Amino acid sequence: MLLVFLSLAALAADPEVGVSIEPLVAVDTRRKGSEDHTETWTWMRAQASQRSDKGRWFLAVQADHNMRFGEDQEGIWSMRVGESGWAGPVGPTHTRVGVLIERWGKLDLLPTLNVLNPADLRAGPLSTVETAQVPIPMVVVQAGTDRLRLELSYAPFPEGDRVQLEGSDWSLIRPGMLEQAFGDLPQYSGADNPLLAEPITNLAQALSNLEPSTQRSLTGALGQSGQPEAFGLHGNIGTRVEWEGPGVDVALMGANLRSPVPQTRLAPAYRNILEDKTLPSLDQLTGLTTEDPITTQWPTSWLAGAELSTLLGPIGVRAEGVWWSDRVVQQTWLNSTTVPSTAAGIGLDYAHGSTLLLALEARWTHHLDDIAEPFLTRQDVIEAGLLARLSLANDRVLINGAALGNWTFRSWLARPEVRYVVDDTLSVGLGAVLIGAEAEAPTDIQAALSHDSGPLSLLQDNDAVFITMRWSQ
Repeated sequence: MLLVFLSLAALAADPEVGVSIEPLVAVDTRRKGSEDHTETWTWMRAQASQRSDKGRWFLAVQADHNMRFGEDQEGIWSMRVGESGWAGPVGPTHTRVGVLIERWGKLDLLPTLNVLNPADLRAGPLSTVETAQVPIPMVVVQAGTDRLRLELSYAPFPEGDRVQLEGSDWSLIRPGMLEQAFGDLPQYSGADNPLLAEPITNLAQALSNLEPSTQRSLTGALGQSGQPEAFGLHGNIGTRVEWEGPGVDVALMGANLRSPVPQTRLAPAYRNILEDKTLPSLDQLTGLTTEDPITTQWPTSWLAGAELSTLLGPIGVRAEGVWWSDRVVQQTWLNSTTVPSTAAGIGLDYAHGSTLLLALEARWTHHLDDIAEPFLTRQDVIEAGLLARLSLANDRVLINGAALGNWTFRSWLARPEVRYVVDDTLSVGLGAVLIGAEAEAPTDIQAALSHDSGPLSLLQDNDAVFITMRWSQ
C-alpha cells in the first residue's frame, strides 16, 4: 500500500496554494434616521489544489466579517467550506463531487437559469463576484463527446438564499424599523386596556432594547424555519444536454428543485395587529396563542430551460429562457404563493482585446397566473443591464461600471469603480453605489411590508461611496 501511495504521489504535480483578502469600507451618503452610516466587509479565501493522472482535488475555506456602525455597532463573523472536492475520470464519465458551484445559463447581470446554487445577498451591490453564490454538497457526472455532452447533477442538501431579513441597510426591514414598531405598541388601539397597559409597555421596552445579535438570531431562525430534514433523499436533481457546433453552443436542461426562498404565511390576526395598529381584546388573545404567527414551507418546482451562445461578426450573442411549474412569488405582509412562471433573457457583448468590454442584457419575467397583493413583482417585469470595462496604462488602471434598470418599477442602480493595479498581488479601488426610483422608500415596518413598488425603491436611500483593496498570493 505504501508503494502504491508513493507511486501516485510521484505522478502528482506540485500542489497549488493561494490566499486572498478583500476588505471594503462603504459610507452611506444619504443616511436617514437610525440607518448605518458606515459599513465594512472583509472577504477572505484560502484554497489549494493538486493534479495527478487520476484527477484533481481542490479545497477552499472562505470567511467574511461584516461591521456596521450606526445607532448600534455590530460585528458579524461567518466562515464555511468554499468550493472543495475532487474531479476526474470515472469509467466513461468525468465526475465532480464535493461542495461545488455549478452554473447554468449564459447571462451575468440578469440570469434566468443560474438556479443550482443559493445566492448570497447579504452585502447587496457591495458584494464581489466570487461571493455571489454559495457552494453546496453536489455531485456532477458528465458523459459524451467534445460535441455532444450529457450532464447529471444531484445536490442532496439544498439550502436557501442567504438573506438578512432585518437590521442591515440591504434588508427588507431596515435598521431602526423593528425598534420603532416595538416602541409604538403602547400607542396601538386597545393598548389602554387596564389589564394590558402595563404588560404591553414593559414588553415594548424589552423588545426595543434587544441586543442586535439577539435580533439577528430571531430573524435568522425565521428565515430558516420549516426546512425539511437533511436526509439526502429529496435533494435537487438536474440534467443538461449540450451541443457545441461551429460557432454555436446550445443546451437544454430540466430539473426538480427546492425553492431557495420559503413560501410563508402570516396569520391574519397578526397581520391585523401590524396593519391596523390594533391590539386584540382579551377574548381574542386565546386565538393568538393557538395559531402559529407565521408558517413556512419550502416547495419544489419543475424547471425546463434552454440556453444559446454564438457570434454575429464581432458581437457575441447570448440567450436563455426558463419555465417554472411552481415558483415562489412574494406577497405583501410576509405572505407568498406559488405560480407557474416563465422568463427569457438576451445578452450582446463586444470586446476589443483586453482593453474594452461592453455587455448589454435584458430580461422579461412573466407570471402565468394572477398574483394577489404582489410584493416587489408584477405580472410582467422588464429589466435591462449594462456592464462596461476599460483597461488603461498597460492594464494598471481599470474602469469598471455596472448598471441595472427596471422598466416596470421605474428604478435603476449604478456601480462605477476605478481600480489601480499596484502589482500582481495588490490592487486598490474607489467606487460608488447609486440608486434611484420613482417610488419613495418605506420609512416604517408597515410601509416596508406593504411596499407597492420594486426592490430597488426599497434601497434607494443607500447611495454610498466605497474604497476597497484586494491582496492575493
